[in-house]
Amino acid sequence: MALGLLALLASLLATAEAGSAPLVDIVGGRKARPQELPFLASIQSQGRHFCGGALVHPAFVLTAASCFRSRNTGIATVVLGAYNLRRRQERSRQVFSIRGVSENGYDPQQNLNDVLLLQLDRQANLTSSAVAVVPLPAQNATVEAGTSCQVAGWGARRQRGRLCRFPRVLNVTVTPSNQCRPNNVCTGVRNRRGGICQGDGGTPLVCNGLAHGVASWSRGPCGRGPDFFARVALFRDWIDSIINQPGGWAPA
Repeated sequence: MALGLLALLASLLATAEAGSAPLVDIVGGRKARPQELPFLASIQSQGRHFCGGALVHPAFVLTAASCFRSRNTGIATVVLGAYNLRRRQERSRQVFSIRGVSENGYDPQQNLNDVLLLQLDRQANLTSSAVAVVPLPAQNATVEAGTSCQVAGWGARRQRGRLCRFPRVLNVTVTPSNQCRPNNVCTGVRNRRGGICQGDGGTPLVCNGLAHGVASWSRGPCGRGPDFFARVALFRDWIDSIINQPGGWAPA
């Protein structure tokens, strides 16, 4: 009985800890090559990265709602085309303020519906190879257990570590459904430590070229997994309804 109670408390603590997913990072993997991830966004406050995101339309970035549980979107900026976060004068960078925010029933207690669309103050310039849109899955599409995917971000490489200067890319594997929840896509790394941790909340999970997930929370310490991603396919119709509004992406 005591062991069962300890296990329950440990599970609750892990969930609460990861639920502050505004601070989720990459453990393991390799350093990304320049322009390898042209859809990857760095979401910043006062010039400091705190979450990731994915450009899903020239004027919209998809990220996690949990990234803004304790932050004001009005003072955040979105940086596209970034590579070295300690070099602010990169020629490839495009910096945006946030014009509008759309969420879809985010439940912080249960870590459900952890998606957020950030409308940029103008459309991104897609003529550069450093900035591009990532495709999304169809509504209700599934990604099978055992599928190899990639997750990338500037997050720390260990618990409470420093954010990475360059984005890191990690190969992960989709876990069976009995190790996940219907509203999430879950991943792990076989035979070694690896996964999300502080600084990569909101970063995309890319499977077969499609952004199937948004990094939300982890059940254990950094790199121990499994990692839980909001299942983008459940929100595709909602995303389309936002980005396809007449004049919804026009400059203010």
